[in-house]
Amino acid sequence: MSTVTPARPETAAGRRAPAAPGRWRRAGVLAAGAALAVAAVGLQTTGLDREARTAHLTWTGGVGDQVSASRFSARVKAVHVAKAVESAGLDGKVEQATTSGVFVIAEVEATANREPQKFGTPALLTGDGRRYAATDKVDASHTITNPFIQVGWWVGSVAVFEVPAAALPGSRLVLAPRNGFIGEALLPEVEIDLGFDEATAGRLISNAKDVYQLASKK
Repeated sequence: MSTVTPARPETAAGRRAPAAPGRWRRAGVLAAGAALAVAAVGLQTTGLDREARTAHLTWTGGVGDQVSASRFSARVKAVHVAKAVESAGLDGKVEQATTSGVFVIAEVEATANREPQKFGTPALLTGDGRRYAATDKVDASHTITNPFIQVGWWVGSVAVFEVPAAALPGSRLVLAPRNGFIGEALLPEVEIDLGFDEATAGRLISNAKDVYQLASKK
């Protein structure tokens, strides 16, 4: 008959019991935990759908209104429609952009509420749900994306769009800062109704300027 020898606890002569973790080891564990937390947040952000990642907090108004968002205020002074846009570079060379549709030129003014801002690319939202980015046929140095929007005074420039003539009714201008702030869940934007109903749009198209001349940059 075989016998079973009871297992004996290990003594100092056997495997040594693990020592309590030291200060540097504890710091390493905490750092690793923090890294995992950051990675988890990154995965959550990656998992957001495109609409959630580009969401905005929107303030609205009309032409002539001062529309104040959290970081800036803006207003549209006037809107023009033209068949071509002309601008001059620093060297004095005149360039003309043409289109098979129309150019919409919005005269815009803006001021920053707390610190200087830069606008991202303006957008034109149409009554049928389409979204047009500002045209690249006009150098950005002539538009509202070029200057820093300062605190304490209004900076004026234009936003220029190339769109089909049929897109004018119900269109709105959208302006938002180029970059978000840390901890800012929603990027602020203003959405300004340009006042184009069917009758107004038809009148502006009929009376569209042959050439709209942008202010020279010196």
